[in-house]
Amino acid sequence: MAKPTPGPTILIADDDVALLAALKARLEAAGYSVAAAQDGYSAMDRAAHLCPDLLILDVDMPAGDGFSVQSRMSKIDELASTPVIYLTGSSDVTIDQSAASMGAFAVIHKPFQTEDLLSTVASALAQAADALAS
Repeated sequence: MAKPTPGPTILIADDDVALLAALKARLEAAGYSVAAAQDGYSAMDRAAHLCPDLLILDVDMPAGDGFSVQSRMSKIDELASTPVIYLTGSSDVTIDQSAASMGAFAVIHKPFQTEDLLSTVASALAQAADALAS
């Protein structure tokens, strides 16, 4: 019997280890292949090697926040069009504005419902697939 093909690859970067583990487990249960990083530097390194289909980035991380990661990735051809979803515990409205100006798919504010995240992930991947098909 053939082994099932893993779903799209998602890279999650967050310095909250418990949240990172919970998100990884939940996304894998939903059929995604998931890689994790705990800081901006590691996220860039993993993204360069994996070329993920989607990035979920914490806004506030050590060794490079989510915005700096997206900014650096936008300069790498293979990663420039990768959709980004930001996670933040802040209610600062400038985060949403900065994310929108950088072309992020969405900003999800912590705490959040897992179902909302899964729905946003599915929408981001569908939009990216549509863009590739056209």
